[in-house]
Amino acid sequence: MSQFSRRQSFAVILGGVALAANRSVSQLAYAAEEGRDAKVALEKTVRLKSILEVKGNILLRDLRGKKATDTKSAPIEAKSELEFEESYQLSANGNGISLQEFQTANLENQIDKHVTKLALNESCRQVDKQSSSQGMITTCLNHPMTAGERDLVEGPIATMYIDQLLPAHKVSLGESWLLDNNVAKSFFQLDVVRNGELKVTLIDANDTEGQLELSGKFSGEVGGIGTNLVISGKATIDRAQKIVSWLALAIQEDRDVSEAAPGFSIQARLRIRRDKQENLTSGEQLESFASQIAKLDPAAQLIQFDSKLGAYRFVADRHWTTILDNGVDATLKLIQDNKTTAYCTITNLADMEPGRQLSLEGFQSDIKKTLGNKFGSFIEADERLSQTGLRMMRVVAIGQVEDVPVHWVNILLSNDGGRHVSLAYTMNQSKAEGFGTHDLQMAGSLEFSIRQLPTAPDEKKEEAGKNEPAASAAQSTGTIRK
Repeated sequence: MSQFSRRQSFAVILGGVALAANRSVSQLAYAAEEGRDAKVALEKTVRLKSILEVKGNILLRDLRGKKATDTKSAPIEAKSELEFEESYQLSANGNGISLQEFQTANLENQIDKHVTKLALNESCRQVDKQSSSQGMITTCLNHPMTAGERDLVEGPIATMYIDQLLPAHKVSLGESWLLDNNVAKSFFQLDVVRNGELKVTLIDANDTEGQLELSGKFSGEVGGIGTNLVISGKATIDRAQKIVSWLALAIQEDRDVSEAAPGFSIQARLRIRRDKQENLTSGEQLESFASQIAKLDPAAQLIQFDSKLGAYRFVADRHWTTILDNGVDATLKLIQDNKTTAYCTITNLADMEPGRQLSLEGFQSDIKKTLGNKFGSFIEADERLSQTGLRMMRVVAIGQVEDVPVHWVNILLSNDGGRHVSLAYTMNQSKAEGFGTHDLQMAGSLEFSIRQLPTAPDEKKEEAGKNEPAASAAQSTGTIRK
């Protein structure tokens, strides 16, 4: 409540005190009727509309710099719009499960001068989110999502936690409370909260609504990478629906550059409108949905990589990220514990005559020639049909690069029409055992798609620019989140 100056008349002061008293009584009634109990599990179904606007800079390590800390930046501007229904349940320990059914999910961003647009695939309109002490896992029930789709639907906050902004006890007008840091970690999708707090204050209330003000800052980690957030915002409580019906946040986030991912310095503006409803329009029930999740094919948690320029697609572990794709070559790296474990280079080779195939012996000879004096010996060589019906030859070699033991896995995929693509994996020999079957997962699921027709020169330049390292890295952040 505003403070009254001593110059105001006695009558005005009495009027102000009476108004404050009435509001305080109204809010006490609100808390008694609708305040949340932090020890009780919560289940709700709501409809949301979300608009996110982002401006700032993507930060990348400058490989040409003299120091490992040297960075270069690219400006980014993005806007996403989401409309969806969400049925969710939060347990007493703060873990949650959510089913989201999307009607609209679109993103347009501009990185430097390159504009890209993304919409959620029609077959991936039903999304599962599960939060736990290990963080948030987002999957599509029908098929693996692309990294861009996952980032689009995750956004900067986990919407199932919005009502945790409500006080857990009776409050009066002007009173403040702190969001529990474990809840804040889930709400802002941080893996670790080192320090900080979010303060919520009741600034106004009447018989139908309560107005909240939010302010705070956090220092934490996402995927082992340091990040700092400064938050301010407002929210509206709908007393009839007993929910936070409107939320507006301004978020300044500065994330460190790492070997695993780009950093960024951005300002985000998020607006969310929520309305309570009885059930999901689809009729899906959270209870039956939870049983589906328990039986979910592990492949649904993989990420789909779809190279429009290279005309192929495959699925892989979500720890793989694309750092280059120009249609001829693509480079991916596997990040584990915030360190690069392996690189994969995918190369579109010149077509052979339909029906002709390279022999396994010929493939080995080419590998040995390419490695030159780095080559030590072959330890595996075989051929088979992939899961998608392509002929697959796989050769494993070991050797040394500047006295460092290196492990190579080379795979050649081809079809009867003459298309050939190679996948070359490189890693320190000490990492080979932990690498597991990543190569078989990727190569085994790879399938060729229809090649795009050549575009005009200016269009070619724009398309290639979309897949430069800066653009790809920025897209992988999903404009502010994992």
